[in-house]
Amino acid sequence: MRRTVFLLTVGILGLTVATGCGTPADDSGAPSAKAKGPIIIGMAVARSGFAAPYDLGPSRGAELAVADINARGGVRGRPLELKYGDTKSDRALGITVGVDLLSQGTEVMFVTCDFDLGSPAAITATSKNVVAVSPCAGSSQFDVPTLGPLAYSMGTKSAAGATNIAQFAYDQGYRKAYLWRDPSITHTKETCAAFESKFSTQPQAKVIGSDTIQPQQTSFAGQIARLRESGADVLELCSYNPGAVTALRQLRAAGVDIPVMSNVAMDGDYWLKGVPNLKNFYYDAFGSLYGDDPRADVNDFFARYKAKFGEPAVTSYALTGYATIQIIAKAIETAQTTSGPELAKAIDGLGSYETIAGPTGYSAKQHIVTDRPSAIMSVEGGRISPVAMYAGGRKTKEG
Repeated sequence: MRRTVFLLTVGILGLTVATGCGTPADDSGAPSAKAKGPIIIGMAVARSGFAAPYDLGPSRGAELAVADINARGGVRGRPLELKYGDTKSDRALGITVGVDLLSQGTEVMFVTCDFDLGSPAAITATSKNVVAVSPCAGSSQFDVPTLGPLAYSMGTKSAAGATNIAQFAYDQGYRKAYLWRDPSITHTKETCAAFESKFSTQPQAKVIGSDTIQPQQTSFAGQIARLRESGADVLELCSYNPGAVTALRQLRAAGVDIPVMSNVAMDGDYWLKGVPNLKNFYYDAFGSLYGDDPRADVNDFFARYKAKFGEPAVTSYALTGYATIQIIAKAIETAQTTSGPELAKAIDGLGSYETIAGPTGYSAKQHIVTDRPSAIMSVEGGRISPVAMYAGGRKTKEG
């Protein structure tokens, strides 16, 4: 993966060498503190393709935050403005979209909600000294060692969410876990690894087997047969849609009704029609979309979201889109510039900053959220509701 990122960097540098931002710039190519007019945030996100449901909520959350901040006078007297480009869920298009947004004066880049898909646009931005933020990439690779000091994720590390769901599974009394590993993206690989690490260290608990699954599979008969024979009392499904829906539908159709634990990529109810009357299914989320989160401000946010856009949020990722703009605005106010190095220093210095998604903090060496409360969501008979709150692998009083 590091070699892939290096090759992407080389290609991006070649593409961007003749590209200038539309606002005044210093010698490094970064926007000047003296720039006037709106602060442009480039939205290099998937507006079509399989990743669109994951990026829609964060993008709309960002729009709500921009409206709130501009209603208060903007940031240092400058309004925030979002400019969109569609990566079409295509990794290669991330570079093209990033270059185009930079040419339109982007001062901060907002990239898609995944390391594999979001890193090309992020590298495009950071190569021009522009800070790039993914609202919810969970891979540990969306961090300084891989992407450098100007890239950030507002997402919680995949391992943190998986640790919470593993502890929840253990607390429910399950002791024999089976893993379905999807190796197609970094997030799902890290999710399964963290679940196994946490669950297998609990007293009398162990992972008794695993299988590999692929998003494009049409039949999971072999995996289902081996799971049935294993005697497992819980399945950890480390995958995402649409492949995860196919796997779940076939699992339940085969009469295997053991509890299934999964991850934040399964958030939302947009996919539930694909598995009618699904029950005994659990995943971790940033919060509940359904007005029943234990945190009043989260419920208020989703009510505002529905009123603004005329429909409920698709996923709880919308919270991280709002939180991303909160962090960006506060850092620009502190740094008094959008120039990448100064802005990054301001973000790193915010400490544990309270956002709509929960406390968020970075340091010069760590640019992804390492811990944040997870709402454990339950699906029973096609209805989704929160059943607990976990943080740091422990149940919280709030839940």
